[in-house]
Amino acid sequence: MLDETLNLAVALLLIAMGAYMLFLTRLLPLRVRTVCRGLLHLFRPKKGGGKGEISPFEALSAALGGSVGTGNIAGVASAIAIGGAGAIFWMWVSGVIGMATKYAEVLLAMRYRKRGADGAPVGGTMYCILLGMGKGAAPLAALFAAFTLLASLGCGNMVQVNTIASAVAEAAGTVSPAADTRLLALVTGAVTAAALGAVLLGGAKRVCRASAYVVPLMSALYIGATVWVILRFSERLPEVFRMIFSGAFGVRPAVGGAVGFTLSRALRVGMTRGVFSNEAGIGAAPMAYASARCDDPVEQAMMGIFEVFVDTILICTLTALMVLVSGIHIPYGNADASGMAIALDALATVVPRREAGVFLAVCVALFAFSSMLGWSLYGVRAAEFLLGVKGVRAYRILFLICALVGAVMEIAPVWRLGEAFNSFMAIPNLIMLLALAPHVRQDTAEFIARGHLSKCRLL
Repeated sequence: MLDETLNLAVALLLIAMGAYMLFLTRLLPLRVRTVCRGLLHLFRPKKGGGKGEISPFEALSAALGGSVGTGNIAGVASAIAIGGAGAIFWMWVSGVIGMATKYAEVLLAMRYRKRGADGAPVGGTMYCILLGMGKGAAPLAALFAAFTLLASLGCGNMVQVNTIASAVAEAAGTVSPAADTRLLALVTGAVTAAALGAVLLGGAKRVCRASAYVVPLMSALYIGATVWVILRFSERLPEVFRMIFSGAFGVRPAVGGAVGFTLSRALRVGMTRGVFSNEAGIGAAPMAYASARCDDPVEQAMMGIFEVFVDTILICTLTALMVLVSGIHIPYGNADASGMAIALDALATVVPRREAGVFLAVCVALFAFSSMLGWSLYGVRAAEFLLGVKGVRAYRILFLICALVGAVMEIAPVWRLGEAFNSFMAIPNLIMLLALAPHVRQDTAEFIARGHLSKCRLL
């Protein structure tokens, strides 16, 4: 109960901060032409690049890998069961709000990044606090880095590899029911740790490059499957959108005459699932963006807007539409309903259940592995901030050990702790955003007025 209260309290704070940033940035995330122009300019070919810098696309892939995960599948499906179709509308609202928060986080990370010990650019909330708020705020920066390190080992690693092991076991069970799930989990953990090791040994640049391959692949596979289901039942789309908009305001009091969905329930479930899906306000993704090759902090911050759009507005919406148009039975009102089972039922309306199960398992495994890549980068940045270069090597070894152990252990306690550390990360990050908000307002106003800013500097 305590962890649920903490998560709800943090979600409300994130929503409030997002609304404030939306106002502060003059509704910049809603200025589609401005955002698209900034993104197109960012993707123009650039010569060279400083030591350790990565491309904007690699930074986006690493950030998306950390945010896009099983919550985009299971989390959305279970949100519909708990809060009704109206929860999706409030998830969209949280996405728009989250765009403003992520934009502000990335902008500040670019403003206050610096060169690390190896000469590569590093940045993130801890550097924003230290360089933007002054040395007196150093304990707050260290606290954020410590929470990031712990969250990366928990939700960013052990929970994810356990999800991969479960997906592999489930897929194997559809082929051979007598398969030894314990042995499969151990082998899965070893293979995952080996793959991670090969990537981590190449440093942050290799992590981002690996993400640039994995994230587009997993996104294309999953988006293709959801679109297939949606097109198969496209005649039901008008009714589905009517359900979403009417349910969002509690206009439709019951589903099937049995379960009542109120405005408060749809809003609470949709908003909280949305903010924790795109991770806007947590402060993790800016650590990836800060390493990007960039001339303008505001243009790089446009990537933050695009990231949240892809995560919440695109992928979460496709999951919701797939579930709702498929016509499957949804266990409305059941807080313990399996979101993955609901998604599987929806996918099984167009392909045999066995193949649907294997495909969904592959998607889940890719989503989880990409999350591990993203969070390994965040953990490395936190370890470097706290312990220096020597701490990075120790962290990488610990990360691989956790990947091996997480595949075979009982994951529920780790999940709860990881979620708590995620929420704890938000507190220093929100304090930083509030303290440095004038810079966000000033830089955005200049960008809108002149269409450009001075080149970002490395401190």
